[in-house]
Amino acid sequence: MLIKSVSLALLVVASSSSVVMACDDACISRGATGGRCWYTCADRCSRTGSYHRDEFLGGLQSRGYSCQPEGWNTLSCATTDGFGACTSHKWTCGAGC
Repeated sequence: MLIKSVSLALLVVASSSSVVMACDDACISRGATGGRCWYTCADRCSRTGSYHRDEFLGGLQSRGYSCQPEGWNTLSCATTDGFGACTSHKWTCGAGC
């Protein structure tokens, strides 16, 4: 009986962790207006949308893109030739990303 209980407990833990381990879209494109690509970031992977916005923004800026914060969970980037399509950029979190 003890072995079955332990096995069941491990199964529950493994099942719970697999939900958290999924690769989720944290920041996605909302389209382009005014010569800028707009992105919205959501609460994902136990982090806030503003956390993901800051991480995504830092990554884009480190690549030399002209991006800026636009609110607590939004950012925008200039649509230059080198930037490419708005949908070619996103921020993900979790395992397997």
